[in-house]
Amino acid sequence: MQYEPIKAKSLLSKPMVADGWFHVNRGLNAYRGCEHLCAYCDGMAEHYHVDNFLTQVQVKENAPEILRRELIKAGFTPRGHFQEGTLLPYLSRTDALRIARQGPRAPVIGVCGGVSDGYQPAERQYQVTRRILETLLDFEMPVFVLTKSALVLRDLDLLKEIHERAFANVVFTITLHDEEAKKVFEPHSSATWERFDALKAIRRAGLFGGVMATPIIPSIGDTEENMRGLAGDAKRVGAEFIQFGGMTLKPGRQKEHFLRIVKEHFPKQLALLESVYANNDRYGSPIRERLPVNVMLRGRRICQEVGIRDRSVRHTVHSEPEANRRVLQVLLDIVFYQSFALGMRWTQSKVYQQLAATIEAGVENLEDLRRERRLAERLATTPEMARVVEEILDHGSCAQLDALLTRVDALARTA
Repeated sequence: MQYEPIKAKSLLSKPMVADGWFHVNRGLNAYRGCEHLCAYCDGMAEHYHVDNFLTQVQVKENAPEILRRELIKAGFTPRGHFQEGTLLPYLSRTDALRIARQGPRAPVIGVCGGVSDGYQPAERQYQVTRRILETLLDFEMPVFVLTKSALVLRDLDLLKEIHERAFANVVFTITLHDEEAKKVFEPHSSATWERFDALKAIRRAGLFGGVMATPIIPSIGDTEENMRGLAGDAKRVGAEFIQFGGMTLKPGRQKEHFLRIVKEHFPKQLALLESVYANNDRYGSPIRERLPVNVMLRGRRICQEVGIRDRSVRHTVHSEPEANRRVLQVLLDIVFYQSFALGMRWTQSKVYQQLAATIEAGVENLEDLRRERRLAERLATTPEMARVVEEILDHGSCAQLDALLTRVDALARTA
């Protein structure tokens, strides 16, 4: 693998609102390209315009300086105070000034886990991710880390400090319980057992942490044995959750490379995988009816049997009322189970997603709004949806989610 130091012109991704998978608001990549060389990696798709993804890693040496500049431009200073003259784009002037007086809702920064792993082998030499964490500590920003590397433990000192001032959520991608299969599809990542041991250390240190078991490879990773093994180990090391998810395979380089690996090492599964992804969907989505297993339904059943949560956890950030966080978790759970577990059309989840986005963008404490009878008005929603919010405030759930989970669980029993 060839390393090429470069000077980045920008770093943070565009703002994300109400992300129901990772619960982040901005993401970044310290590196361009990834030495882990995962066979299914989305980063090699033509969409990302990285022609030498498998042979070269570009190192964004100036990433911490760019990050500092972009955070200040967004209205934050190293002490985490909001600059009153800088208005966040999604807030009115009145709301921005109100938040300025109480402190802004700090965005959750996804430090790694996009199209390259911030703790890939190059990080040992260049330490770009560590310097990014030092910058985020200065700004007291909550941090989300998604990695396949036990190298993250090197930075446990920084992560603990961040957790004390905001929070640090360290999540490991772990998809294959069998080490030989892992070596085929994720050749240069940490061993499966190393990742579970690292997560155990993270949780013992008091940080948030869980497992993203995604992508689960159809007919290879979706077996009862593999999924139960992952869930059992996640439970054993104290993970907050393990969330299973399917695999996307974009036509072109990503799909061609992946199928070459399958043909060489798992030839019996090749025909099925070719059939599942025969649609050449531009986003890489499979033909749902051809999938041998709905991994989210099977994952939910296994998690219930093992005794571990099957959904990622949303944590409270600075200046975010706890009531608002609880409501957001439920609304995003509805979207998740509708869209991903049941494959319902996006239009059926849109109202919940929009309401979640409005709340996360910055509103007053929902309990206060309810007492003032201003929920529907302030959230710009219908009286029916305002009643959903009230029900969640009272009970921690709502009839819509309860009915949805009853349906999901009935299907999961046979998955």
